Amino acid sequence: MDESKLKDQNILLVKEKDSNELKAVAGIGKNGKLETVEAKAENASRFLMFDRTDANQLAGIMSDFNRRVSNEKNYQVFQVHYGKFEKLKEGLEEVLSLPHNPKGKELLKMYEVNPKDFAAKQVAEDPKVLLTQGEDGKLKAIAKEGADGKLKTVDPTKENADNFLKIDTRGNALENFFKKFSEQLKNPSHTGIYAVSAKAVDKMAVFMEKIIKVNPADKVLDPYRVTPEGKMQEQEQGKYQPLDLNKLDWKEADKLGLSGQSLQDALKAMSYGHKSPGLIEVRMEIDGKELQAKARLSFEQQPDGTIKIQTHPFQEKPDFEKPFLGVMFTPDEQKQLATTGHGGRVFELEMTPGGEKVPALVSLDRITNRIEAVPLSEIQIPKVLKGVELSEKQQEGLKNGQGVLVEDMDKKPRPGEEPGGKITRIIQYNAVNKNFDFLFTPEQRQQHQQERAAKAEQKTAPDENQPLKARKAGEVWVRPVQGGVDLTREQFKDLLNNKPVWVEGMQRPQPKQEGAKQIETTDQKGQKYNAWVWPDQDAGRIRHTSLPPEQWKEAQAKKQVQPAEGFKTQVAVNNEGKTNEATKQSTEPLKKGQTQPTEKQQEKKEQKKEQRQSPDKPKKRTGHKL
Repeated sequence: MDESKLKDQNILLVKEKDSNELKAVAGIGKNGKLETVEAKAENASRFLMFDRTDANQLAGIMSDFNRRVSNEKNYQVFQVHYGKFEKLKEGLEEVLSLPHNPKGKELLKMYEVNPKDFAAKQVAEDPKVLLTQGEDGKLKAIAKEGADGKLKTVDPTKENADNFLKIDTRGNALENFFKKFSEQLKNPSHTGIYAVSAKAVDKMAVFMEKIIKVNPADKVLDPYRVTPEGKMQEQEQGKYQPLDLNKLDWKEADKLGLSGQSLQDALKAMSYGHKSPGLIEVRMEIDGKELQAKARLSFEQQPDGTIKIQTHPFQEKPDFEKPFLGVMFTPDEQKQLATTGHGGRVFELEMTPGGEKVPALVSLDRITNRIEAVPLSEIQIPKVLKGVELSEKQQEGLKNGQGVLVEDMDKKPRPGEEPGGKITRIIQYNAVNKNFDFLFTPEQRQQHQQERAAKAEQKTAPDENQPLKARKAGEVWVRPVQGGVDLTREQFKDLLNNKPVWVEGMQRPQPKQEGAKQIETTDQKGQKYNAWVWPDQDAGRIRHTSLPPEQWKEAQAKKQVQPAEGFKTQVAVNNEGKTNEATKQSTEPLKKGQTQPTEKQQEKKEQKKEQRQSPDKPKKRTGHKL
């Protein structure tokens, strides 16, 4: 680690019971003893370090200290900033030599760390269930010993919870278990044995199974691995280590209605301290009513080592109508947040209601539409970023929330790429992710858009070496043969892009007749025809027209709507009162496509005719009544 990064770290100094000298902690040995070295600059590479702004890292170290160090009462522990550790060491040693000095006691309180504050009692009492890969490739839970003395496995579901073998991993129980069943546990098909909290076997199994399929060696699985000797795998110390989800408050997850399926795609990112990549359906109680809502989730490690779930609810749009931590954003600031996602400057915010103003940076979470802030005191601006030493002006710009251009940074090679590549990006602090965004410059963005458009065009364009095949353009299927004519590649490409093409020598297919083969025929005059061919997206079909599309549509709009041949008689009789020989004397309206009266209509017509001709029936008088 280079000098600039070391200065952003904290280290632990310890005083042993029978010593007046402070030493630097180097680690915790497998035998449970605290490993220390002299607190000198030449030993810096051996110091156990942690990010001084990340309380989670210190909590993890102290939790490990409590679990493994058997004689913790013999140590007095202090955390100090690496950049000042030599002066602080001298000052603390002087105070420790004068234990009755009141000012000295106040100084000790500022730096002393009490391991008991990080005792994860709840975690230690939680038994573990062992998971292993079954013959079907899925994770199975090891069940209680069978009558034949052999291990059994069951699906890791809540229904099988009573059958799970539960082991306390703190003592020798796990090691003794492995000794007893060593032969069965050496199955080479297994990708390993994992110990997970008995409270969340079903959820953890779904998550871990997905990770194992992609990469069984993924570091996110390290907190759960069991060594062949029957011991929990040693966790690496330092930055970017995954959280141990066995310490998660799984009862809280149940209250939120979270399942293994809903969490499986988010747990990896959340294990590294990030928010869930997307929104997750959660169950929330508001004013005594249970509601379903969507939110991003994150984990927060507590001082006792346990992990709590934090919810970040979704809202339809950013709320600029109300003050944010005591600040009303101006229209320009609202536009800045909406377009870039960042405030672009330092804001004086009340981080606690009615509290003092604190300088902070703000960003907009584009997934939840909520504004978030981070105090400047918690933001560490690096002096070296991806191999590039930042100038004072660049560092100042980043600290003020501005986008800063950084050129020729080291590029992380992708699979198949040669190492040594360089990138140029605009760097800006993101208060939502508590990290830096690497953004394209305007020129890079334009180039990227052009490249994407070219790729999209190349994807839709037919392959020159392959025969043309029917493809969909919008809602219309475009076929490479129109009216018996094979389209050129250029014509086919134009149709796929919703452009009209002029095609000559087409023929209309003759309708199929019984006992005859379908053949190509000419138009009504026995000639081939030429036409504009174009996709009609409104009608969802390909049209062949003598006019270009726009002219054809105009002509169609001017035409009066005429009834079809099969409807002409119906319209004439029902609407215009006309008759023909077949419909004469019929008073009932004709139905769709009807040109003659039905049998019943004909019978009624005959009856009326007979009534008119009958001599017995007197004619109705039409004169005035006397």
